[in-house]
Amino acid sequence: MTSIEIKKKLINKISQSDDKVLLKSLYTLIGDESKKKTLALSEKQLLLLRKAEKEIASGIFLTDAEVKKRSAQWLGK
Repeated sequence: MTSIEIKKKLINKISQSDDKVLLKSLYTLIGDESKKKTLALSEKQLLLLRKAEKEIASGIFLTDAEVKKRSAQWLGK
């Protein structure tokens, strides 16, 4: 699907929707670029992000399926 086709489908869906929650969510997601703020992180947060990136690069992570399986086991399902 081309970008133009995607845009047309989105415009059509949005124009047909009366779901205020959905429309507000979409607006927040793609809202005014000029209002986007840069998030300032503390040194500790930056350190944790760097550590997580190293773990991911080393293959130390769980897939979504693994997390769901463990959660189900933990919850006794």
